[in-house]
Amino acid sequence: MSSFAIRPPREAEWETLADLHLATWQETYAGQFPESEWGPEARARRIRMWKAICTDPRPGDSFAVAERGGQVVGLAGAGASQDRPAPRATQLWFIYLLASDQGSGAGQQLLETVLASSPASLWVLENNPRAVAFYTRNGFLPDGTRKPSGVETAGDEIRMVR
Repeated sequence: MSSFAIRPPREAEWETLADLHLATWQETYAGQFPESEWGPEARARRIRMWKAICTDPRPGDSFAVAERGGQVVGLAGAGASQDRPAPRATQLWFIYLLASDQGSGAGQQLLETVLASSPASLWVLENNPRAVAFYTRNGFLPDGTRKPSGVETAGDEIRMVR
């Protein structure tokens, strides 16, 4: 297992985190999502998102990055549930790792950093068996709620709750 440092995002690295976010999306969703999801417009959206996270985080939100050998290889975020009604007060919004670091323990460390063992909910693509298995190992179970992912070729998302 590789050695990782898990830490909060730094103010000056919002562009690096946006690019990492896009790279992980491309690795994870190539063939399911259109390439526009990691193209120039998507990059501009991610830069705005990560700039806000890094420079003006909202109270109660929790973000963490995984760093190995001085390179950021993963990221995670959680905060108030975006569902109405919310099955749990807290929602895991995302965990993404470069493919080369999946299975290394970094994802587990990121999850534990942003959520600990708190009750939470999350949304995951139903046809992402690796992610579903990871969340199941961490006590999340599907609650029967599903929604379209918004990308026809990606299928539905399912909600998991613990």
